[in-house]
Amino acid sequence: MSALNNQNLLQLRFLNQNIIAQVKPSFNNLPSNPYADGAFRLRRYSVVKMINGQLTLQPAKAFVQNDDINKFQGNVERVYENLSNELLATAGMNEIVSEFCQLSNIPLDSEIEIHQFRMLAIDSDTPPAPEGIHQDGFDHVCICGVSHENIEGGELLVYENRDVEPCFKMAIKDGMFALINDRHVWHNATPMNKIDAEKVGYLDCFVLTA
Repeated sequence: MSALNNQNLLQLRFLNQNIIAQVKPSFNNLPSNPYADGAFRLRRYSVVKMINGQLTLQPAKAFVQNDDINKFQGNVERVYENLSNELLATAGMNEIVSEFCQLSNIPLDSEIEIHQFRMLAIDSDTPPAPEGIHQDGFDHVCICGVSHENIEGGELLVYENRDVEPCFKMAIKDGMFALINDRHVWHNATPMNKIDAEKVGYLDCFVLTA
């Protein structure tokens, strides 16, 4: 553990439910996902900056990770629809990005990548993170829980390294705001199962990186 001394490895907060209520409806309008995880993850993706107090879209670009980071979809250029303008204009989304900048101690006008996910429980043990135990290749990764319906599982797991048991496990509750030091620890999530097999089951969250 000596290499991890004096490092903020995980910071955890819970956001006011008024913030969550403002962004929650936008997850009902996520487009289909044409990539390998498309059967169980709906998704939008944008790069934003805070300019004069407003979230401003930056030029669209493909999202790609090296295959040494993402064994599941590495070296694949993935193009997603942007977060909606209506969502970016909400005070709730503004507060989420501001909280991310504050916790990670980065300037408020930093370039931030935001993934908006609806993770569907479609079969037994559906993986929220199909790449398994991983790092994302950034300094800071934040998981912000927004909503869940008819699922068990989907807990956030944090590891000192990929070869040991998790040192942290917690359900991604509505409003949970977990900032992970991506350079020093790994993360994953437990498989999801429906509680009632006849109903839709899902987990909604944002992932912010910088």
